[in-house]
This record gives sequence, structure tokens and C-alpha cells, in this order.
Amino acid sequence: MAAPSIAQQAHEAQDQGSQKPKQDKEPLDITSDRMRSENGGVKIIFSGNVVSYKGDLKITSDIMEVYNSADKKETDEIVAIGNVFITRGLKKATGDRAVYIDKLQKIILTGTPKATAWEEDNMVEGREMIFLLDKDRFVVNERVRMKIYPKDEEEKKPEKKKSKLTNKNQPSVPE
Repeated sequence: MAAPSIAQQAHEAQDQGSQKPKQDKEPLDITSDRMRSENGGVKIIFSGNVVSYKGDLKITSDIMEVYNSADKKETDEIVAIGNVFITRGLKKATGDRAVYIDKLQKIILTGTPKATAWEEDNMVEGREMIFLLDKDRFVVNERVRMKIYPKDEEEKKPEKKKSKLTNKNQPSVPE
């Protein structure tokens, strides 16, 4: 979980529109206890035990507001509010509020006093986290704290090849 350098951040900002989002074709699947539609379906509010999936991205929260384009053919933005928990593969993050911008494949996660992300035992905290999903990168702002654990020596060593010799006390079985 290495944080990107300032040069990488600047490069990412230039490349925002040049790459096609990977999850663009994935359906948005949301379940909740209640749903309310406003502005003819342009704004849809889900509340109570909200769980959403888009590809390998899972977001849970107390409330989720989905903002669609005027023609309702695309989702422009998703706002998750209260007890936000984000999962993507082994990576996890939690905060108070998350804004997912579909076209940019970006999530802005905020928290009071902090938002937290982790992968296995490694952890990073800050008031604001910006996840760039199509680049598998993120930026953390405002009082950042990171804790990284060294890998086990066992994990670093290449696996030893097993001997092809059979145990002499056991009969060999023809293949």
C-alpha cells in the first residue's frame, strides 16, 4: 500500500479522461430496506442496511444516494452516508461518507476524525482518501498516518522443490 508520489498524482490528473473505465459495463446492484425516487428517477435514495455492488467493488452504508443522468441511462455519482465500508479484493476502507464518480472511476472517502484503509495488516489513515480505481492507486490527505508490517521471512523465500525420491519404506506405485 504505497502512497503515490506528487509526480504520479499530477500524471494521474492528466490521464483522467484518456483511459476507458474497467467497470463501465458492470451493472450497479443495490439492496436496502427502503428506496425513494425523486426528480423522476434522477435521484434515488436507498436507506437501511444498504449494500451495493459494481463489479468487484462493494460499498455498504446507512444511506446511499444515486444520481443518474437526465436521460437516466447512466449513473453519474453515488453518495454513501453513514458507516461506510468499501471492499475491493483484499483492500478495505471505512469512513463516514464516500462519493463515487463513475466516469472518473474515483471514490472520495472522508471521515471524522479519520477514514481508514487497510490491506491485510497494513493500514493508512487520514481525513480524506481519494481512490483511483482504474489505476489501483490512492491519495491520502490531512494528517496521514501509515503502518506497514514487514513480510514474513517464510513468504519471502522461494518454495523449495520437493525431492522426487520415494520413501524406501513404502512400496512404489506405478504411474
